[in-house]
Amino acid sequence: MKTSLTSRLHHYAPILDRCTPFLIAHAGILPDLNRDPAGVAIPDDHIVDPQHMRHGDFLAMLRLLDQLTFGPFGMEMPPWVFYDCAVMPGAVFGLAIRAAELEPWALEAVRVPPGYQGLVPISQFIAIPMLEGFADAAPDEPPSSWLLYTCESINQVSPGFGPAGALRLTLALGLQVFPIRRLVGTCQWRSEKLSAYADLGPLELLTAYTPGHSLPRTLSYRIDVDETSIAALLTSPRVHPRAPAPNALLDVDDVDALRGLQADLEAGGSAWIVGHPLVDGPRVQVPLHRHPAGTTPDHPPLGVVTGVTR
Repeated sequence: MKTSLTSRLHHYAPILDRCTPFLIAHAGILPDLNRDPAGVAIPDDHIVDPQHMRHGDFLAMLRLLDQLTFGPFGMEMPPWVFYDCAVMPGAVFGLAIRAAELEPWALEAVRVPPGYQGLVPISQFIAIPMLEGFADAAPDEPPSSWLLYTCESINQVSPGFGPAGALRLTLALGLQVFPIRRLVGTCQWRSEKLSAYADLGPLELLTAYTPGHSLPRTLSYRIDVDETSIAALLTSPRVHPRAPAPNALLDVDDVDALRGLQADLEAGGSAWIVGHPLVDGPRVQVPLHRHPAGTTPDHPPLGVVTGVTR
């Protein structure tokens, strides 16, 4: 991906001029990760071992970033969850700014310790391998299916803290750091991040209403990821090259509609998100391409990228 995607990063040059990438990974998983995504090299001294004490301040700031972005929804990660469920089975990629380059108010906002001169994280992308990915991989290959555990930016709660576009760039580079061929994730229907995920291509819905989640109005999705997906994420075309025309609009605040779509999925129907959410005053509608249960799709499965080997 390095050759063709590097040229698409020129719009993001101001971010890379100010920010530097980092990677949190223990020795057991580090060999399976790409340390030069799209030609953006991760410096050796920016690779953090979560099992070494000297990185305690940086890890504490990263947990605070999660607390600030997800705390208002009651979904922040306790430290043990971050360690046991994120950095032990998976890894963390993100962007950071040197403490010396931040204004005093910014240092205070993320509780940078007095005298600290290191990196201050402004975004993070956490991915965890999934069991199905091991079944698809050859004996000496890493798994192909990964769960997007979280993707967040400080700009979600403090616009202007970091450069605009940091979240989208973090997602694009993170998808190359990890050996991801199939991405599975969750997202709240009203989340602004849904637009970025939809730019990867048609998102196959696994759930539309999810009672097992803390916020039931959460969707679960999957998509096969390749170079075209990441290129579209970086350029955000008006119409994705793989997206068919929508044949339905879903009001994300209509709980009955969400439940109805979920019931149809459980009955064997299928649906894909095929574009950005449409905002009209207080109303948010998501364009879908649906095939209700009992109907025959008129195309191959949209979630499958031709040529991807499993």
